[in-house]
Amino acid sequence: MPIKSERFEVISVSLPRDLVRRANALIPKTQRSRVISEVLAKFLDSTSRKHLEREYLDYYGQRSARETLEERDLLVEWSLSDEEAWAILEKEEPSGRRAAR
Repeated sequence: MPIKSERFEVISVSLPRDLVRRANALIPKTQRSRVISEVLAKFLDSTSRKHLEREYLDYYGQRSARETLEERDLLVEWSLSDEEAWAILEKEEPSGRRAAR
């Protein structure tokens, strides 16, 4: 019985130049694509938060400016810090070994 081949979909993504430069400077070449993949996965997960943010904007239209600003501060944009990037890599390292920096 033949094995069913998996179907893959190719997705092309343009990354911000600054992100690529930073990744090239900080992350070893062999691990770069895994870090960028995880960053993109987190970004896709954040799309639902963007939808929620739009709903909040409608809600804020009915509130005072002060209340709106206080609550918007809680919805700060997500960004990947250098520490988070290294934490992603260290998760993959075998126990007892740390990645060279």
